[in-house]
Amino acid sequence: MSGRAVSVLSVKGGCGASLVAVNLAVSLRRETQGSVALVDLGHPIPGTLSLYLGLQDTRAIADVVPLLDKLQPAILRGYLTTHSSGITVVPAANDSLQEKALSPENLDRFVELLTRAYDYVVIDLASTLSEHTVPVLDQSSRLYLVVTPDVGAVTQGHRMVEYLQSYHFSRDAMRLVLNRFGNNMRFPPETIEESIGLPIALYLPTDVDLVEQSISDAEPFVASSPRHPVSKALDAFTQVVVSDLDGAATAVKGRPSRTRGDAPDAPSKSNKDHRDLKIRIHRRLIDEIDFKKADLELAQDPSKKSKLRSKTEVKIVSLLDEEAKDLTDRMERKRLVREILDEALGLGPLEGLLRDPDVSEVMVNGIDHIYAERKGKVVLTESSFLTEDQLRAIIERIVTPLGRRIDEKSPMVDARLEDGSRVNAIIRPLAIDGPSLTIRKFAETPFAIADLIGFGTFSPQMAQFFEAAVVARQNILISGGTGSGKTTLLNVLSSYIPGDERVVTIEDSAELNLPQEHVVRLESRPANIEGEGAITIRDLVRNALRMRPDRIVVGECRAGEALDMLQAMNTGHDGSLTTVHANTPKDALSRLETMSLMSGLDLPSRAIREQIGSAVDIVIQQARLTDGSRRVTHIAEVSGQEGDAFAIREIFLFKQTGVGADGKVSGQFVPSGVVPKFVDGLQRRGVKVPREIFLHQTA
Repeated sequence: MSGRAVSVLSVKGGCGASLVAVNLAVSLRRETQGSVALVDLGHPIPGTLSLYLGLQDTRAIADVVPLLDKLQPAILRGYLTTHSSGITVVPAANDSLQEKALSPENLDRFVELLTRAYDYVVIDLASTLSEHTVPVLDQSSRLYLVVTPDVGAVTQGHRMVEYLQSYHFSRDAMRLVLNRFGNNMRFPPETIEESIGLPIALYLPTDVDLVEQSISDAEPFVASSPRHPVSKALDAFTQVVVSDLDGAATAVKGRPSRTRGDAPDAPSKSNKDHRDLKIRIHRRLIDEIDFKKADLELAQDPSKKSKLRSKTEVKIVSLLDEEAKDLTDRMERKRLVREILDEALGLGPLEGLLRDPDVSEVMVNGIDHIYAERKGKVVLTESSFLTEDQLRAIIERIVTPLGRRIDEKSPMVDARLEDGSRVNAIIRPLAIDGPSLTIRKFAETPFAIADLIGFGTFSPQMAQFFEAAVVARQNILISGGTGSGKTTLLNVLSSYIPGDERVVTIEDSAELNLPQEHVVRLESRPANIEGEGAITIRDLVRNALRMRPDRIVVGECRAGEALDMLQAMNTGHDGSLTTVHANTPKDALSRLETMSLMSGLDLPSRAIREQIGSAVDIVIQQARLTDGSRRVTHIAEVSGQEGDAFAIREIFLFKQTGVGADGKVSGQFVPSGVVPKFVDGLQRRGVKVPREIFLHQTA
């Protein structure tokens, strides 16, 4: 059975935490006959605690750290220094160099090992509570704050409790030790308890002579003067500590393998209790803070976000103390506070998924079905929303700052998050089973050509072709299904555009992130609440022609703007790029024709096909395969028309050879042997493109 740890700390210097810790450890050993370790983490001068006990050359934590991975609990006990009273004494370090080398993680690991080697562990933190030592408190079942009856100590006691709460320690895990208790105190015990907000577990009478003699003789007073009233008070406190530990339903103690900041593997409460607790706190929080008003204020002044978050977190901690007094596990409390804070001010259960670097897309099908795409595979997550109202509130939080609306009159909307991630939301009555939300994450660092080669999206030889095609100002159409990676490929190809050219990008939701400096980014706008003010992709394409662009990059052609794009490609804006939804290169060209007919102009199909044949030079087909991977499956050159059909010549293609036992698709990229027409023109201009990449099969 693992031992239990308690921490003793002064609310300010001079309150006597070390004296309490030393005597508590000796009393625990005598009263329980169990094994006891005393750890010194609270003194600026290494080895100070050993002086209270007359020990020299004590083995320190710093001496043991190099052996942490090898030491077993039984071996550890024989390795450390034992005092004549029977307790083991372990300072953090024996000199300043050792102390500087200690990390919070090493301290935490050592104390965890100590709790497996001893029945009781007493940690003396004196008054040096800091981020360096806070992780060690996770090993403690109780925190005893030593206070004296003076204004400075009482004031600091209140502040220390707030400090510990900011690290998500529960008030229920804390107790007060009132040192120097007597008849002529300025503050009576009731006032101290009320001011600090904690119960007093020990009233330690004052006796200066006893304490000075104990320190002078380097012998704990519970051992040298066991019948003294101060010693008896300490022994009684020991019984309280033992009873307190035995009766603690939930400890502060964290999981041994966890470092500070990580969430526990699973909550100690049942899922239903956990959910009910969150709902209660969330409802009370809404009564305290007007979050709709806060969202509008943040949209106008984002600098207020940090202040609002701090204010909300303090309120959540206070409500958690009221609603769940028995919940003292700090890591679980921290996780709960973060989840409720995310629900109140962020995107709730989606926050963790959006922080996960392996997640590329999040799909919400109602409150209980949240899916995520991880490395190409869509999986059902364990996350869920508390209520449908909460999901609606989060959707509104996304769209409100952008001037968009979502309600029964306008039940679907496209938007984007602050980081550029693309969002689509649809609510009742169109979404029959409740609000649906789809978020396609925006990569903080855009993928480069080398990344896509590494992913196996295309071969190095195909990358050489892409660069040559962009430099040669070929008009490129990227075709593929939803989620096939069209926009990512478009962004990568756009990076090949020379830096001295003026580029205008046009999108519904801005996703492209070009590295060039001379770039103008345009984004369409839906109608306002009155149904006016809409600016379409087609409007922006027409406007772009008046902006003297060298190239136009349209995120996606969906309708009549296709005709305007074709006209731009045919009238001096060579080297332009766009994407369409289609399954093959031929389908992509046919879709361009269909979309051009949606322009409203009365043009014959043959005239539109002629425009397509003369405007589009290259079609790149991309697909998402059964294993979730993205591949460029075809690269084709368009060379006009043959009768009523488009003349297409394949340059590269992906040949699938099978599917492995792990579900991974196997195959290779191969050239067709066709050398694109523009290659000769490039070579005449001094740009060399190796013909070998088109003629030899590549793996």
